[in-house]
Amino acid sequence: MQKSRHYLLIETLMKRIRMDDSETSAIQQEFYRLEAGLSGEQKIKRLLTDFYFKSDFHIFYNFECKNSNGFTHQMDALLLTPNFLLVIEVKQISGTLFYKPSLHEFFRVQDQMNENFPNPLDQAYRHQLFLEHQLKTWQLCIPVYHIVVLANYRAKLDESLNNFPIMHMSGIPRFIERLYKHHPKPRAHLTILQKQFQQLYEPLPPRRTIEKHRLRTGVLCKQCDYVNEMHYKQGYFICPVCGAKSKEALYETLLQYRILVSPRISNKAFREFFNIPCIHIASKLLAKAGLEKHGTNKGTYYIIPEKFD
Repeated sequence: MQKSRHYLLIETLMKRIRMDDSETSAIQQEFYRLEAGLSGEQKIKRLLTDFYFKSDFHIFYNFECKNSNGFTHQMDALLLTPNFLLVIEVKQISGTLFYKPSLHEFFRVQDQMNENFPNPLDQAYRHQLFLEHQLKTWQLCIPVYHIVVLANYRAKLDESLNNFPIMHMSGIPRFIERLYKHHPKPRAHLTILQKQFQQLYEPLPPRRTIEKHRLRTGVLCKQCDYVNEMHYKQGYFICPVCGAKSKEALYETLLQYRILVSPRISNKAFREFFNIPCIHIASKLLAKAGLEKHGTNKGTYYIIPEKFD
């Protein structure tokens, strides 16, 4: 599954945030929520991979973009077929779910406690309206639907949700079959649809930033779950606690810097983040990483790529 930039930031922040930071607990809780959401998206991907579609199709997972007003849209899954489009909103909610349609109030009861949630039906419908408008601008006439899918089989749906597009994941195949029955004829070419949405796709920036002084520095040992700092010696980063030796830790730490701080890094910033005081060793490691180099003398900086080969 393709992780959003926000997910990558929170995932990386979990390894780098100082334990005494006032937001450490909140960041951990956010990561667990994002992890649960990703797990739900992986479940829907497995289910749809096993489904026999009655036409050509393409599925965008974690589709992100902005509308003409600059507001963002993030769809867990967007199904394209020549016959119809379907927005799928995946939720990992537990408990018994209730809905008050006149108030657009969505809440659950769990352990005798009521808890309100942002209405996922309204969220998915907002995406549907946006896609309908976008298709008109492309002069394409094809129906668009939305569905909220529960990835947690323990969740219960109250009768107040009977007439709304929300169901457990196991019902998705029948739901798609009904859409094909209602729309048996193609309305657009899939290749055209796919191309238009690929052009519309725009990865959204993380929904938060973090100040550099709140991060733990040094190359952190993956084998020790990023608790202990490794030291550079004779071409390797070595953990003094578990004894792990790694050359790849250089690239992983550079990617962490890119995600949390900036894609640009200078020799000075490299030494500060890696806890390597020697300017010559820092220059050697930057050269070893094969980073794109810009500027001269004190104005020299390097570009960290999104991934290393």
